[in-house]
Amino acid sequence: MQTSADCIHCYLKQAANCMSLAGVDEALRYQVLLEVLDDIKALDKQSTPAENSTEILAKVYRLINNSDPYKEIKAQSNEIALGLYPGLKKYLERSGNRLLDALKIAAAGNIIDLGISKSYDLDGSLQQCLNTEFAINDYAVFQKKLAEVDDVVLVCDNSGEIVFDRLLAEELSRMGKEVSCIVKGGPMLNDATMEDALQAGLDQAAAIISTGSNYLGAPLNRISAEARSALEQAGLVISKGQANFESLEHEAMARDRIFFLLKIKCECVGKAVGAALGDIVFFSR
Repeated sequence: MQTSADCIHCYLKQAANCMSLAGVDEALRYQVLLEVLDDIKALDKQSTPAENSTEILAKVYRLINNSDPYKEIKAQSNEIALGLYPGLKKYLERSGNRLLDALKIAAAGNIIDLGISKSYDLDGSLQQCLNTEFAINDYAVFQKKLAEVDDVVLVCDNSGEIVFDRLLAEELSRMGKEVSCIVKGGPMLNDATMEDALQAGLDQAAAIISTGSNYLGAPLNRISAEARSALEQAGLVISKGQANFESLEHEAMARDRIFFLLKIKCECVGKAVGAALGDIVFFSR
């Protein structure tokens, strides 16, 4: 997915939200936003929005001298989600369609995106997802393909959310699939890192692979050889969230093998997907 004019204000919004969360004073915030305007002008329009966002945020991190402004809130998100884990585990045990509900729970977690919003209603998102259908729904196709493969790679998105990814990984493992989860190699926004994966207990359900990079999404030219190999060789891939969609949807390897699971939070992504703001979708190209 290529960058559009509408992405520009999102770069600034992400930068502003980041500095607000980090407690940066007004004078420095003003100075930093003016400085990154010049960087935005120089961005490559052929790059994905996720890659360009990373470039701008990395500059912000340097200017405010903070390599992980979201560190505390990521840990808090993980703890909040872990508090819901036992109840959701019991919900799945009673479910008439455990895999479908595990996918819906994982999608509900995708609301935890502090790069776009400073707050979220996790309980509300869970109720919405569990009681509505995917606006775009390739679940039947996924079921058929899943029966034909031995392994699944789950490309994770945010902290907190990975607790719900753990439930999905556990369900896939229960079905006899070998599951690997890909997380970020370094901090960027509230994206899940190895530290978050361990806090969430994700390692108890799947092998954990690092992208070796702090780039948002999973751009194939910027991730580790191990992560790229996992994506290229996996029987099936479940890609969580918008940034991963932006960086993988145009790749040839995505055809009929990568299933995108996300909540639409951006009109540009919605247009590319063919869905409306707020929709929850599960589909392959």
